[in-house]
Formats: sequence, structure tokens, C-alpha cells
Amino acid sequence: MSEEKNTFHSIIWNPIIWPVVFVIGMAIFTFCDLPIAKAIIHYDSVYARFFEIIGLISTPTAGIFFAISNFLTIRFAKMRLLSILLSWLALITFVGFNILSVYMLDSRWVVYIVLYDVLFIAFSMWANRYVCSYARVVELRKVMMIGLSATLVAVLGQTLVKFGFNRPRFITLTNPDTQFTYWFVHHPFTADSSFPSGHAAQAALSFILVYIKRFVPKLRAKKWEFVMWTAAIFITGSTMISRIILGVHYATDVWAGCFLTLLTLSLSSWYVEKRYLVDE
Repeated sequence: MSEEKNTFHSIIWNPIIWPVVFVIGMAIFTFCDLPIAKAIIHYDSVYARFFEIIGLISTPTAGIFFAISNFLTIRFAKMRLLSILLSWLALITFVGFNILSVYMLDSRWVVYIVLYDVLFIAFSMWANRYVCSYARVVELRKVMMIGLSATLVAVLGQTLVKFGFNRPRFITLTNPDTQFTYWFVHHPFTADSSFPSGHAAQAALSFILVYIKRFVPKLRAKKWEFVMWTAAIFITGSTMISRIILGVHYATDVWAGCFLTLLTLSLSSWYVEKRYLVDE
């Protein structure tokens, strides 16, 4: 059974797989962007508004947990001072970015998000100490490196990519049939670019859930693995669909945003495993 799981994991998180999946998806959605956007747009969708906020929770969740993980596993770091500085930077940046994003979408949710962040900081401190007490420190640090890398790309990476495209959002088009442009068409600079989707990139951080079993042995049972995969797919998929429903993104936008995070997870996982193998 363990060999089957290792084979499944190696296939799913193979860095070569995701570019292929990305190209196939982009080839399909590129020619379906406008029809899909016109067919499912619904500005007042409660479902879409709900997952618009839920999709952003993955960022502070991963950022907080793994920043604290870094503090508690610092003795395994080769450059401790740099590691500490990066942890504080990540903690402040990810939480601050998340609160600002929620405020820009709907200020009524800010209080709840701040409360969530505070409570999750307390939970993360307890959970990390619990994991460390069971001597899973090395595995925790390995997942921490993967998680922080993916969170950094989901927050900052996708923002930088946006500047290379500056695609107008569907919701801003007065005549979609004549004003629609493909994702690869470059536009003059704009502060509100559509491609790729930041929400999709951040929501895809929920796939970090499938890594928890590495440092929590009790979650290695098949039923828990199913739960983690289901939760990650549901959160990511629902967020991606919600962005199209609200008219703020096309299918190619959310596909590309999700891809950035998943590719980072697979590359980080490959690098971390290779690094620790060499160290051992």
C-alpha cells in the first residue's frame, strides 16, 4: 500500500506533469473564455460572493502556520538569522495582504478575518509545539519550506505576472463581443489586471493539506487522505468558478492562477526532498 501511495504522490507532484496539464487546459479554455464568461456570469450570486472570501483564507492560514513552524524548527536552519527575518516578513506580509484584500472586496468581513488570524496564530503555536514534541521536526520543516515557497508565489508571484499581461476584466467590458481579447494579448499598464487570477492562486494553497500527513502520522490513513484531497479540490474549484461567475476573471485566468501555485508546490517538494536526501 505504501508503495502505491508513493507512486501516486510521485506522479501527482511530478514537476514535469503540471506544465503539460497547464498547456492542455489553456489550449481548451483559450477558445472558450468568452462563451463561458457570458453563460455563467451572475453579479449577485451568494455562492460566488462567499467563495470570493473563502478563497483568500488559504493565504494567512498557510503563511501563519509555516512562519511559526520556521520559528520552532529554527535549529535545523543553516542560516538562522535570515530564516528568522524571513519568517517575520512572511507573517506580516501574508496576514497584511489578506486583510487588505478582504477589505477591498467587502469591508464587513475584515473583523471576522482579523479574528480568524488571531485565533489561528494561537492554534498554530499549539499545533507546531505538539508536532515537535513527537519528533516530527524534520518533516515539519520540509513541509514548511514547501508551504512558504508556494504562499510567496501565490501572493507576490501572480501579482508580478499580472503586469506582463494587463488583461481587462470581463466585467469592465461594455461590449464583450467586440472588446474581448485573448489572454496572450498584451495591454497597456493597468492596476486591475485579470490574468492570472490571484484568488485561484491563493485558493490552490489549500493543497498544502495533503502534505500534513508527513508530520502528523495519524492522518496517513486512507480516509484522511481522501478528506484532505476532497477539501483541497472543493475549495480551489469553488473559488475558481466563483471568480468567473462574478465576471472578474475568465477560465484561462483561474486556470493559470491555480497552475502557478501547483507548479510551485511540485517544484518545491522536489527540491526539498533532493536537498534533505543530500544532507542525509
